[in-house]
Amino acid sequence: MIRIVADSSCDISQEEAKELNVEIAPIPVSFGNDTYMDGIDINADKFYEMLINSKELPTTAQVNPLEYIERFEEVAKTGDSLLIITLSSKLSGSYGNACMFRKEVDYPEIEIVDSLNTINMMKILVREAVKKRAEGLNVHEIAEYLNKFKKRIKLVAVIDTLEYLHKGGRLSGTAKVVGTLLNIKPLISVIDGEVRMIGKKPGINKALEQLVVEFDKFDRDTNYPIIFGYAMSPDKMNAFIERLKVDHELGNYETCGIGPVVGVHIGPGACAVTCVVKEGTE
Repeated sequence: MIRIVADSSCDISQEEAKELNVEIAPIPVSFGNDTYMDGIDINADKFYEMLINSKELPTTAQVNPLEYIERFEEVAKTGDSLLIITLSSKLSGSYGNACMFRKEVDYPEIEIVDSLNTINMMKILVREAVKKRAEGLNVHEIAEYLNKFKKRIKLVAVIDTLEYLHKGGRLSGTAKVVGTLLNIKPLISVIDGEVRMIGKKPGINKALEQLVVEFDKFDRDTNYPIIFGYAMSPDKMNAFIERLKVDHELGNYETCGIGPVVGVHIGPGACAVTCVVKEGTE
């Protein structure tokens, strides 16, 4: 049997995890002295409610190493295979920790994949791993496949507020004040495992129009669904979907909330779109 483990930044619900037969390793989210486990005792709705009422920015930590160590030891005893998929190593130390503790277990049937992705990008990667497991690939073949496939997953997003970029130290106070006065909405993407700003527009309507432009740059593989994500409120996401429908055939798509691991940085009101591009166009 191949066990698949992903950290909770993938935003796969406990219900879907059961359907896919995957395990979710929770990432801790702390508000002051109170720590919650993402997906277990805090969900997206509760998180954003607490976020907007908190004077200080909450923090996230790496997956508890015991989450990985225990599984390493278990599969070494049972003879199962283990595939771990982590949040991008450029955004978290979870991948490095997993690799470090992997060296302590002399058992070959373990693979650790650095997703170089997050939220819905990572969700697609986990689902692809499940698909390949069902097709009969072994754990090493699945890991090799994922390390190629992950380059085809693309995301672009609009951030509605500069407040949390400022609180997190990613934006100066002056830039925050000026940006807020001008109603600036940053556009971001995940490129080579890092979150990068790819543009900014005054006002949400112009930002959503630019999001359409960025989406059009992708040579999308329609065999995979589009995933639309939203932080706290789906209003802006729904507006973006309706705008896309004007001159796009969306086909199969789904919507879901953006969880605490990314929400702590982007704040409420953000919306994102994730898709898979055709092989060779990444």
